[in-house]
Amino acid sequence: MISLVRLALVPVALGWWLASSELALAQPGPCDRWISLTIGLVLMPILGSPIEWFVHRYIYHRVLLGILRPIYEVHHQAHHHIFFPTWRYVTGGPPRRLPILGTDRTRVHTAEVSNMRIRLAHWVFYMTWAVLFIWIPLWFLAHNVAFMIGVVIASAVVSDLFITVHDAIHRPGSHLLMERQFWFRFLDQHHYVHHVDTEANVNFLLPLSDLLFGTLRRELTPEEVARHGTREEAKAHPVGEGEPALATQKNRSRARSGARLSGR
Repeated sequence: MISLVRLALVPVALGWWLASSELALAQPGPCDRWISLTIGLVLMPILGSPIEWFVHRYIYHRVLLGILRPIYEVHHQAHHHIFFPTWRYVTGGPPRRLPILGTDRTRVHTAEVSNMRIRLAHWVFYMTWAVLFIWIPLWFLAHNVAFMIGVVIASAVVSDLFITVHDAIHRPGSHLLMERQFWFRFLDQHHYVHHVDTEANVNFLLPLSDLLFGTLRRELTPEEVARHGTREEAKAHPVGEGEPALATQKNRSRARSGARLSGR
């Protein structure tokens, strides 16, 4: 449900967006071009939040159109339930990515070149949404090159962060510098709640639309903790190298037993 308080944020955000666009349009000097670029850098993640929310909720976790069903199968079915259910939330080794056009959702690429190719395909997919729903509308609003350069740079960085932060969350130790950042723990917990409840925490990096649309959750209920465990428990013992979770179930049980024995 959208509360009246959250709904009131819409005209405020829209006004800030239009004011920023007008400011970007009005900047002629060299110094002011840097201001325009900075506005583009800041504005793009804000405008991208509702787009990401819609795509994640209604394309990744639902089947709106038959042609988009492979995305749902790769993300909702394979990622959330075959490879990373809450009882095997983390694994080791380099990323192993699912073939986008494949039909077997239990097989992943192990070759580095294949994984890089799929990573690039994901990045292009995110950038395509930015082009259609952010770049083109903002260009017609602002007609400012410096402003658009900021938007393009932010789009490229955010699209890469979607992939890199996601890898770091599910493969502890794979991006140590990133994992030490103050914001990573928040995103880690934010995403773990999403794996417990796929209707919640639909935004991944910037949960503005989660706040607006009432899907933001900070904590799990006691019943959910009893069933799925805490994030700390889920992250404590990475098992396997990215294979389907059922293939690691016995190892997971042994790791948990070893942790209990070592804690005595």
